[in-house]
Amino acid sequence: MKYKALWVLCVLICLVAAKDVSAHKVIVFAWVEDGMIHTESSFGSKKKAKDCPIQVIDEKGTVVHEGVTDDQGNYVFKIPDQVDSDLVIRLDAGTGHSATWKLSHDELVTPGDENHLAASMEEKQKFESGPSPLKIMGGIGIIFLLALLTGYLRKKKKTHD
Repeated sequence: MKYKALWVLCVLICLVAAKDVSAHKVIVFAWVEDGMIHTESSFGSKKKAKDCPIQVIDEKGTVVHEGVTDDQGNYVFKIPDQVDSDLVIRLDAGTGHSATWKLSHDELVTPGDENHLAASMEEKQKFESGPSPLKIMGGIGIIFLLALLTGYLRKKKKTHD
């Protein structure tokens, strides 16, 4: 019974840690400038998300615009007419890889603020940076724990046979 609780604890730790795993993460970043919405899309390592479908969705879930990224992972389009809500930019990079970026209604109707753009660019760079040494060590620790657990369970099974 004690070992079953240990096994459950290990599984829970792995599940909690797995939420930060992003081996193939895809990033979409969007900003408003001069009445246009600009997007940049890439995989975490700055590899561009080429020829990927983009949907623009309002708060009601209605698709208000669609397009495809270019060879540099960029897509630019005019702000849709009659925008009365926040918009969500959704990128589909295939095989279950997708990302979203939310543009608030205020960003869409007011001229671009240089401070806001600088803060957004900083946030984008954080997304694109590689995993931290702490996350790498955590991943190695999880693999080590799983190997120990597997070895223990195999050993326990052999003693019961």
